[in-house]
Formats: sequence, structure tokens, C-alpha cells
Amino acid sequence: VAPDLAVKGELASGVAMSIASIVPLEDGWEKIKNEGIKVLEEFLDTGSIRSTVPQNPDSKKPPTVFSKANYAELYTTVYNMCTQRTPNNWSEQLYRRYGEAMSDYVQRQVLPALKEKTDIPLMKELLHRWSNHKIYVKWMDRFFTYLDRYYVKLQSVEPLHNRGYSIFHQLVFDEVKKDTRNALLRVINLERQGEHIDQDLVKGVIEMFIDLGLGNPNVYNSEFEEAFLPATSDYFVRQASGWLMEDSFPEYLRKAEGALNAEEQRVTSYLHRSTQPKLKHVVIQALLAQPQAQLLEKETGVVYLLDNDKREDLARMHRMFNLVDNGLNPIAQAFRQYVTDRGNKIVDERVDQAKAMASKAEALGDPSFIQTLLDLHDRFKGIVQECFSQDSLFQKSLKEAFEVCINRDIGKYSFAALMSSFCDRILKKSGERLSDEQVEDLLSKMVELFSFLSDKDLFAEIYRNQLSKRLLYDKSASDDAEKSMIAKLKLKCGAQFTSKLEGMISDLTLATDLQKEFRDHCEHLDEGRTALGGIDFSVTVLTTGFWPSYQVQDANMHPTMQKAIQVFHNFYNGKTQHRRLQWIHHLGQATILGKLNNRRHDLVVNSYQALILLLFAQDETHDLTFIQGALGLDQAYTKKLMATLTISKFKILTKTGDAKTIEDDATFTSNVGFKYPNRLLKIPPPTTEETHNKERVEEDRSIAIEAAIVRIMKMRRQLSHQQLVTEVLTQLSTFRPNPKLIKQRIEHLIEREYLERDPNQASMYRYLA
Repeated sequence: VAPDLAVKGELASGVAMSIASIVPLEDGWEKIKNEGIKVLEEFLDTGSIRSTVPQNPDSKKPPTVFSKANYAELYTTVYNMCTQRTPNNWSEQLYRRYGEAMSDYVQRQVLPALKEKTDIPLMKELLHRWSNHKIYVKWMDRFFTYLDRYYVKLQSVEPLHNRGYSIFHQLVFDEVKKDTRNALLRVINLERQGEHIDQDLVKGVIEMFIDLGLGNPNVYNSEFEEAFLPATSDYFVRQASGWLMEDSFPEYLRKAEGALNAEEQRVTSYLHRSTQPKLKHVVIQALLAQPQAQLLEKETGVVYLLDNDKREDLARMHRMFNLVDNGLNPIAQAFRQYVTDRGNKIVDERVDQAKAMASKAEALGDPSFIQTLLDLHDRFKGIVQECFSQDSLFQKSLKEAFEVCINRDIGKYSFAALMSSFCDRILKKSGERLSDEQVEDLLSKMVELFSFLSDKDLFAEIYRNQLSKRLLYDKSASDDAEKSMIAKLKLKCGAQFTSKLEGMISDLTLATDLQKEFRDHCEHLDEGRTALGGIDFSVTVLTTGFWPSYQVQDANMHPTMQKAIQVFHNFYNGKTQHRRLQWIHHLGQATILGKLNNRRHDLVVNSYQALILLLFAQDETHDLTFIQGALGLDQAYTKKLMATLTISKFKILTKTGDAKTIEDDATFTSNVGFKYPNRLLKIPPPTTEETHNKERVEEDRSIAIEAAIVRIMKMRRQLSHQQLVTEVLTQLSTFRPNPKLIKQRIEHLIEREYLERDPNQASMYRYLA
């Protein structure tokens, strides 16, 4: 900018002088040629500068070829020649001679210098000549600024700068472009093979291609890129062929990733940025897309990496094939198959083991099977997170694989039962000793595994039954853990799924408050504590709809118990008029103080066992018929109760006859020889039938299917059979019914006139309001 400003300051006198005299064309051109063009060409050819031209003391800056005075004089000459009136206005002639002078120099000096040169010598000479040409154009543009500013614009001809570049393009570049392109491609391939190259040289030549486009990359694209990309493809196809034969799957991917990174760096170093996506696509096609099928068939493929837990290689595989269109699909399929096979192997082993398991306790009490599945899921979930970047495709594959394994038929005790029993083991006091963090972690993993289960409703029923035992028998290790598990199930399956479980928890809270009120009530009675017959009596009131359905067996209660029960009845009836109490004595618990073999024991038993023990308070001997009559229970259940007191672990009573069974004519008496080191004895009640059963679950499912059908048809009014079945399957989240069962329920609803068939199309149903 500074020289231009200086020139403008010096132009005033030149302009004034120009008015006085006309500058003839040949005189003016001779001056421009001798004092400008020849000086410039001499500098370009030899590097020599006139001694009268002052230089910048900073050696890093380019040399000054013309002084300000030289430059101003040449500028003024051009100005005068262009501003004279016609016929002495030489603008058109100067424009033509600008090109002729430059063309003459190129043909005289540049082309001979490039002749017969190839490869790197050609590139070096060409870059040198191009750099000189840019200097030539720069100074000529400055001399002819006025011409460029007015004549070019008025006549709409090519600007001088562009004209200068076009001359080099037409006379030089078009002559050597083929050899230059071949030289570039050879040098780039040498670098790919690990040789060191002069990147600045390559970058300079590439920039020449770009500059010759005059702001448009068309020259670069047509003269370099269109040859570079196919050449790159051929190179990497050859590389891929060699690597496929020599290298393992992970080693191949390492080389492919290295090649891809090197090509990206190549763009950064010396190629035009617009090449990057095209070059990347070419390399991906050659190294990954085309040989993908052969790569995945290698022995060291996906299965090998998963078998050996090669996480770094798995992550690289995902990164690489994520670049290929649909490249991850076959890998996701292989991953799903691998997980399915590993899961099925574990399930098959369990099925074989189950045949040797004699008891229910053995089958449901062993946590190793579910723990193995949890570990398996944990491992593959970790791979999906760590190696596959939480890719939804692999999450889906993992889900589908576990759904296959988890919903297989494994015999008498279903996955739902085994999962619920595993949770029961974690959550009850007598289970494993685990920290709160371990319990929370296991429950979270368990809910993830549960999410793959189709029979979620069956799990809920079994879980509810086991939860009831933990809550009622005070076997729950932690209330917080129980609530946490219910919250996790609620998050996974919705509020309706856990409403009964939440009701059970809140019932116990309300029951505690009610018991406190009952104690206060008893203390205000006239008889005080003696109103309860001198016993410590507490009641847990439950809401029927929340808890499992229990078998009710009325018994002849001990007078003391009857008195306490009546006091509670009176209290409860005073609080509410619309609720009926139903006593479930086999869930009750009593502590009997006994003296056996001169040693005191606290016997913790259920209400029926307590009634039996009270019959032997005076060391009497009774037969089965008497005991059954005294209790008012059926004989089968009475025998089960007697077995818990005579032939199980704690033989509080002795009996006559066979030591392993309860005969109809057996007699019983107190065991005076009973020995046990601890004072407290917890005597288990008889095992009862599970309150959940398949029939009840099936019945609930039928109701749920019918409700879904009616909801859908009420909204849609008319649907085909297939559409209706599809929508029903979509709505039912807690189990997956067989389409045959859906069809049965549709027929049932037609019979009950909720639906009707279209008379003209049997597979079409209509809703009847």
C-alpha cells in the first residue's frame, strides 16, 4: 500500500506535464519496455537488481526491483498514453502488447528451460518458473494499473492479472501438465511407500494448479484430481489384495486405519481441502467396502476378537466399518449370533443340570445360573459401550440375542421364577452378605436382564409372593433396597406394573401406625393390658387387592387368643364401618416360652403350631384325632403341622410309630430329651403351595388381551384380523401372547357381541357400540 500512496503523491507533476505533450505509441512503449519489462526480465533470469534501487534492510523480505521513482515514472507513462484523446489513446494497443511481451518471455525463456525435464527436476523447474511468472504478473499489473482500472472495465475484457495467468496456462501448463501430473502421482506413491519426499515442492506445484483456476478449483479438479483419485484407488486395491493374503483381520484393520489417517494428513499437508471427502471415500471403498466379505470370513475375524476380548481391535473394527455404507450390518449380525450362541450354551448347561436337581429349593436356590447370565450381559454391554460407542445397531443386536436366550423353555422352573428367586436371595436377611452398593449394582443388572423377559407378568406374580414373605416375616434386609428395586421395575415397565408392590410397602407403613393406635387404645381400656389376656398382641392389616391371595382356614383359637382378637375387632370396627377383617392365621407368628429338658427356650412358630404346643403345656399325651379336633383343621394340614414339630430339624414333640411319617393312629408327647444350645428357636411352618399359578396368570392374560382388543376397536371402529393382532402385540408390554390366543379372545368377544365380522369380508372386524 505504501508505494501506491507515494506514487499518487508524485503523480501531480506527471499529469500536468502530460497535458503539454502527446506521447507517441512507439516512444511510450519503448520506454516501458526498456525501463520496466527488460529490467524485470533480467531480474527474473539472473537475480540482478540495479544499484540505484534502495533495498529493505530486513533480508527476510523479498528484494525491491524498482524504486518508487522508477515505478512512478512507468505508471505515469502508461497513464498518459491511456488518457490522451483519440486517435492518440493507446489503451487497446497497450493491452495487446502487455500480453505479447509476457508471451514472448515465456516462449523465449520458460519453455526451453522445461524442455525434456521429467519427474522431480520438472516439478522443481516448473515451480521456479511459476514463482517468477507470478512476480512478472505482479509488477506488470502495477505498471498497467490505470489500464486495468478503466479500459478493462469499459471494454469488458479479461483483467490483466487473469490475462497474465492465462498466458502461463496456455503456453506452459498445457505443454507440461501431463508430465507434471504423472510426476506428482509418482512422488505421492513414493511417500505412501514410506519414502521421504519434499512436501513443500509438491504443495507448491499443487497450489499452481489451484492458482491457475483463478479462484475456481476446476483446473485442479480436471487436471489433477480426476487422475489422482483413480490412481489412489488402484494403489489401495493392490495394497488390500496383498494385506488380505498376508495379515490377520486386526492387523489388516490397523494398516487400513494408518493408511486412512495418512491420506487425511496428505490433504492437510499439500492437497486442496475439497479433495478430503472424495479421497476418504476412495480409500474406504478400496480398503474396507470391497474386501469386507473376505475380511469377515477370516479366522481372526469378529468371533476371534470376541473370544479373546480384543477390545482395542473391536473398537477399531467399529470405527473402520462405520465409515462404510451399511458396513456395520454384517458385523452386528455376527455379534448377535455370537451372543446368542454363548447365551444358549449357558442355558443348555442349565437344562442338563436341572435334570439332576431333585428339590425345588435346589433348583431355585442356586444363583450361579442367573449370575452367569448377568456376567455375560455385563461383558457384552461393556463391549457395546466401550468398543461400539453405544451404537444403537449393536444395542439392538444385544437385546435380540438375550431375548432369544432368556425366553427359552428351561423346564419346570421358568426364567421368571429363577430371576425372582435371585432377587429374593439378594434382598432377604439370610441371603448373601453384600454391601448397599453391591446390592444396588446387582439389582440394576437384574432389571436389565429382566427387560428381555417376555413373561414379565409371571415374574411380577412370583416376585409379589416372595416380597410378601419378606415383608410379613420381617426377612427383608433393607427397606431402601426393596423400594429401589420397585422403583427400577416401575421405570422399566410403568406404574401399573408395580402398583401392587408399592401398595404392599405402603400397607406395612400404615399397619405400623395402626398398631401404635391399637396399643394406645389398649392402655386406655379399664382392664389395661390384661384385656389382651396378658399376651403381647400385634396385628398387621393388609389390603386384599395388593397382596397374594391366601388360603383361609378357620381354627379353634385358644381362649387367650380369641380374647385379644375380639379386642382388636372392637377397636377396628370403631375406626371404620365398611371394611371386613379376614384372619389369615397361618401367616401369624407366636413366641411360646417352653421348658424342655430343664432348659428354657423361646419357640418362634406360626399361630397353628402355637395352638398345638399349647395342648402339651401340662406334659399330656394326645393322638392325631384329638389334636385335629382341638384345632378344627382338616387332617392333611394337621399332619403337616405335626411333621414340623416331630420329624423335622426341631423335634419339640415325640411320636409313636414310623420316625419319617405321621400315621393316622400316632400319639404325641413332649420331648423331654430335647437338646439345643440356643435359647431362641425359629421353627419353620409347613411349606404351602405357591400362591401364584400358571392358570391364574393365563386368566389375567386373557383379560388383558380382551381389554386391549376392545380399546383398539373402540378407537379404530374397523380393522382387519392381521392389523388387530399387530396392534394388540404392540400394546401388551408385560407378556407376548401367542397369536392363536389372540384369535380365541377375538372369537370370545364376537360371541359376547363386542365385535362382529364384516359380512362381505370374513377377516375384517367391526366394533359394536
